[in-house]
Amino acid sequence: MADETSKPKLAVVTEDLDEDEIEFKKLRRDFPGVKGASAIGIVSITVSRKPEENEFFRTHPDFMPIIPMVNIEVGMERQFFAVTDNMVAALAGIGITVSDHRLYMIVTPRGAVRTIPINVESDNEYIRSKEIGRTRQWVRLYSDRENRNYKVFPAPVGRFSDPIWPELKHAKIFRVAFRDKGRLVDSPDHPLFLKWAARDKSK
Repeated sequence: MADETSKPKLAVVTEDLDEDEIEFKKLRRDFPGVKGASAIGIVSITVSRKPEENEFFRTHPDFMPIIPMVNIEVGMERQFFAVTDNMVAALAGIGITVSDHRLYMIVTPRGAVRTIPINVESDNEYIRSKEIGRTRQWVRLYSDRENRNYKVFPAPVGRFSDPIWPELKHAKIFRVAFRDKGRLVDSPDHPLFLKWAARDKSK
């Protein structure tokens, strides 16, 4: 009895993840309810237009949700912002186009984790050919400028060990990459919407 009372009791907190799951299901355009492992630890996940040039990466075999997004030039780079359904019409009203993007999660041999949004509605070969990199092996992309697309170069067999993926539910991955960084436009009061609306009025 003494041993039982001396053991610390672990409280499992699920409310945040439940809210993440609800939000994620509302956003997905393919199918809702995909679940992964429990959330363990803290991970940084960046959002990038494409993998770094000449950098090998692996693509997660299961994380491929389709999410409505805005991609827009911010300074010298293109940035991506997820959008809730209630904001699609509001954004169209200020001249901002929303299109469906499939999100891929990649990891590099150094452990950097990124999400790569691919516009599923585009017929641009550069954009479409980025999807060929989602193979279950270490690869890198390089630009084929003559054919205006990307080509895949696989790593030599055995060069890299198996990838270590973040042990996070898919909804948590989305939250870390987008909501936690202010990249989810879900209200007319969102700073980005206010900025874009002010820019539209000034024209």
